[in-house]
Amino acid sequence: MPKNIQDLQTKHAPTDEIRHLRSENQRLHHLLQTRKQASGLISEAMTEILASVRTIEPIKLPPIKRERAREVVSGTPVVQVAHITDWHIGEVTNPQHTEEFGETNFAIASGRIAKFSEKLIHKATVARSGHVLDELHILGTADWVSGDIHDELVRTNEFPSPVASVKAGFLLGSFMATLAPHYKKITVDLITAGNHDRITRKPQSSDGGLNSWGYIVCEIARQQVFGIKNVEVRVHTALTAITSVANTRYLITHGDGIKGTWGIPFYGIERKKQREAMSRMNMDPSKHFDKIVIGHFHTALNHEHWLVGGSLSGTTAHDHKEGRHSRPHQTSWFIHPDHGEFAWERWWL
Repeated sequence: MPKNIQDLQTKHAPTDEIRHLRSENQRLHHLLQTRKQASGLISEAMTEILASVRTIEPIKLPPIKRERAREVVSGTPVVQVAHITDWHIGEVTNPQHTEEFGETNFAIASGRIAKFSEKLIHKATVARSGHVLDELHILGTADWVSGDIHDELVRTNEFPSPVASVKAGFLLGSFMATLAPHYKKITVDLITAGNHDRITRKPQSSDGGLNSWGYIVCEIARQQVFGIKNVEVRVHTALTAITSVANTRYLITHGDGIKGTWGIPFYGIERKKQREAMSRMNMDPSKHFDKIVIGHFHTALNHEHWLVGGSLSGTTAHDHKEGRHSRPHQTSWFIHPDHGEFAWERWWL
């Protein structure tokens, strides 16, 4: 090689820092392509699962006797709200492992949903003696399945996660179908992303609501009631969503990003509320909210600025070990468009 060419190459040879940056760039590019490929494979798998699920008739829940009551024919209509969360379908709790503080499996969970349906309908019947009540609004805040995010769950779950997702989807669809004849309109907002629903070991912000068994659950339920004209189901794959119920705007999310342990983390939820409020303060009014609605903590609470739902599973062996006990329950309330919320209740199941 001529000397002048050697001198030129030496003069313009990349430094060690540039070589390192190029190598790092190639590594990150390869990692990004791998992630994209994995995300695509997950998306394809989810699509195949949904395509292979045959639409069937709703699960036959115990018949609910329709009660008659004197209905108010005039006045401002109110809306009944049902908050469903933390079903953990697939989880098994042996009462011998909790000193009989808790027990759950799919058959028990199905019976609890049937009981909750009955309670909601009875409450609506009683409320119609004093209010015009035509609409039910269901808020679903995820953790639909037990999942496999912990090795313990992999060993003790009643079904693998794909099976649990299908069963939870049909149970959720049946819940809505059972309630449909008792209201003129049912609106359903479902969050897909919960911590137990995720299919990755670590929480995923981008596409977390799609790479989730909760997406399968909610889509199966939506397809199951597609032909019921008075039921509208909105599936939210973002980690949070805004929905308006009788002039009250709710920010709904699962709540697993809120730091806290061994009970309801008051200050953690307050920080979440403040961060969300500040980030939306100068946005379009459609992004504003009046209250936060979450699940995750398995113990229901009605606060001035946020609402926490219960769980369908109740006390688990892990809860019992840590001295945490909460009976299985879900919540409901009513909203007047001018006067706001009233008659909030825990339904022990």
